[in-house]
Amino acid sequence: MASPRSKSRLLAFAPVLAVLGCAALAPQPAQAIPAFARKYGLKCYSCHTIPPALNKTGYTFKRLGYRLPPDEMDGTKPAPKITELDKNIKFSITNSLAVIGQASFTVDKAGGDGITPTTSNSFNLDEVALFAAGSVPDSGFSYFTHFELSQGGASPFLEQAVFGYTAGRANSSFFVKAGQMHMQEGEGTRAAMFYNLFPDPAPVLTYTSPVLFTLDQHPVGVNVGYTWASNYFKQVFAISAKVTNGLNADGSEIIFNSTKNSKDYWVDADYWFGPDGGITFMTYQGTKDMVQNQGTADEFTYRPRVRRYGIFGNYLFFDKLDVLGGYMRSNDDWQDTAGAKNTQFISNGYRAELDYYLQRGFAVMARGDFMKHSIGGGPATHYNAWNIGSEKALTELGNVVIRATYGQERDQDPVTGLAVSDKLFKLDLRLMW
Repeated sequence: MASPRSKSRLLAFAPVLAVLGCAALAPQPAQAIPAFARKYGLKCYSCHTIPPALNKTGYTFKRLGYRLPPDEMDGTKPAPKITELDKNIKFSITNSLAVIGQASFTVDKAGGDGITPTTSNSFNLDEVALFAAGSVPDSGFSYFTHFELSQGGASPFLEQAVFGYTAGRANSSFFVKAGQMHMQEGEGTRAAMFYNLFPDPAPVLTYTSPVLFTLDQHPVGVNVGYTWASNYFKQVFAISAKVTNGLNADGSEIIFNSTKNSKDYWVDADYWFGPDGGITFMTYQGTKDMVQNQGTADEFTYRPRVRRYGIFGNYLFFDKLDVLGGYMRSNDDWQDTAGAKNTQFISNGYRAELDYYLQRGFAVMARGDFMKHSIGGGPATHYNAWNIGSEKALTELGNVVIRATYGQERDQDPVTGLAVSDKLFKLDLRLMW
């Protein structure tokens, strides 16, 4: 008969296989909103290097409650109040709604210890999403709604629904938001952002730990923040904090009610400088219910504490070469058997990336992610992945983008010690209206 430890290891290994099995269908997060470009008569590059990757202007635009930073902020007179920004721009439904779709062709080869290698190729409708977002004229209020009409064949669902209020002036403002929101997506400077030039976020940011926790979630909560900017927005300092309901035992978000005795906390501090460089520090602390040995006679539940600490940075050289890097530490409680003393799942992850812009709207990129895990001081296991690719906008506006990427990853499960591997080629086309 299998021991409780072996049962828990096999059950913990199953989610890794499921994640790799779905990798070919994982959609690109789509938060580049072309409605904003229509509203201001600008190209997508005003706020993005290539959509959906934000630049400093796009980051500041989001912090100001979807209001364009003023050009005249030279320090000779007080910066405009938040309610004075966009004062002469009238509301229009076409400037508030956007539809984004993505289709792809993939070739995926998966295998691993004790797994028969398989190769598959497919044409996919990755995503069709509807957005409604913007600022309320002559007020500090703003809204952002993201509704998935189709995502990997799933039924329609609400991804985000956030209502916010921003006050102060363009160079010194604070905001409060409430609703269902992404935990880390769209936050931080470019090395810490989920939205990037590749189809998927950096694995260091999204890796799912043995207690089924990942920063790739969109819980219900409250977000508050403060933003300071120097003249002409040459430097921007910002801090944000969120309190959320957190996660259920299966890793899904607690949406309408919480049976937990405590809330989850997230803090992010960002500093933008130079032409388009930045540094981010972020931390998360929370708890979630965990079902161990599910469906067996020795099934039990416990509530592990989850901790994340990360620092990330990037610098854009000569408006051509973007150098990105980062470090993430994970520290989660772990129980092997019911009533046993908690041990820790420890992970140290590193990421590095180079993005070279051949011209506006055309880039080549390379990325590597490396992680080292251990549970209770046991043998170390490793995860590594590397990706290369190219992305090009097909329109002058920048709202139609084609991309080709190739990546390899090898994940050695920290519980079982078994390894799985995946090689994926992906060609995708994204249209944003």
